Amino acid sequence: MKRIVIEATVLRHMNVGLGQFMFNLSVEIGKRAKELRDHYGIEICFLVPSKFVGKFGNDVSYLKEHLISRLLLLINPVKIDLFHMPHQFCKVKHIANVKNRLLTVHDINFMYEKQGPKRLRYMNAFEKKIKHATHLSYISYFSESDVHKHFKVTVPERVIYNGTSDVKDSATVETERLSKLPKRFFFHVSSLEPKKNVNLLIQMMKYLPNENLVIAGNWSGKHANELHDLIKSLGLKNVYGLHSVSEEEKSWLLKHCTAFLFPSLCEGFGLPPIEAMKVGKPVFLSTLTSLPEIGGDAAYYWHELNPKSMADVLTEKLDEFGRDDQAPARLLANAARFNWGDCAEGYINYYLDILGLTKAEAQSGEAR
Repeated sequence: MKRIVIEATVLRHMNVGLGQFMFNLSVEIGKRAKELRDHYGIEICFLVPSKFVGKFGNDVSYLKEHLISRLLLLINPVKIDLFHMPHQFCKVKHIANVKNRLLTVHDINFMYEKQGPKRLRYMNAFEKKIKHATHLSYISYFSESDVHKHFKVTVPERVIYNGTSDVKDSATVETERLSKLPKRFFFHVSSLEPKKNVNLLIQMMKYLPNENLVIAGNWSGKHANELHDLIKSLGLKNVYGLHSVSEEEKSWLLKHCTAFLFPSLCEGFGLPPIEAMKVGKPVFLSTLTSLPEIGGDAAYYWHELNPKSMADVLTEKLDEFGRDDQAPARLLANAARFNWGDCAEGYINYYLDILGLTKAEAQSGEAR
């Protein structure tokens, strides 16, 4: 029996993108675990916070995350054939005597966000991580090319797209704070970090006095306070902030918004725009990093990131969307490229190839 351990400790942070990625991928891999055991002699084991034991079915095994288990992994008292680190921020990075170590790279945003000695520290830390890995995967071709631009890669690698969740089933939930929003509104959801460019959306709204903007995210901290101050200084009454929306609330907002706005400066993938497309909403993106790859020809793009130009493009393209009978079909077709079943299939095929159990080409990416 071969054993694959998947580091899933990020599940303790289900309110962020990495937590959602890990949960949905684990669910799909759990569905395939019996097949992997019966056909290939593979046992899947998840390293998880205690409350997630059993969440991915009875055909996988679980290792609870605590100090003792992490120490045991350092000396590796059990046979492990493949250790998968599904993102570059995994708490557990080293397991003794493991031949195959797969690292999934989501982005290297620190190359854009950090400067000087701080960026150099991040670069050195990331370089150690990719040197420790025997195999790499990326969540987009942009992420792959970005890593190649700044770092030397000498190990096998593969691109496997993320999936996205269907938001339709929970979109009927309307909480009290949602019921107080205007009937027509644009929507943005993110961490509200500076790289998300939310300040430009706020400034844009002074040119759209008859429209409304709902911004959901973490409205606490220094930058959030700066955004509050910006709204106040501009005297805007058409910008609404929602702190820490639930998945149900996000689904409702996506279903009821007029358009989804995402002028981000750097993204390794970009899940929210695809979620908006899944419910047929027009999506407006920046042309930076991975967003054109993910949005395809179904999205609208801001080629100039200044508030007045953004307002003009939004007005023009919304009118165009209303007159284009094929636009909703293009949105759904583009969104269909990204689903968790295909994502899990891509990783499973990569696992098999790494372990030398099959020569089948992965469906969700090509080996390099």
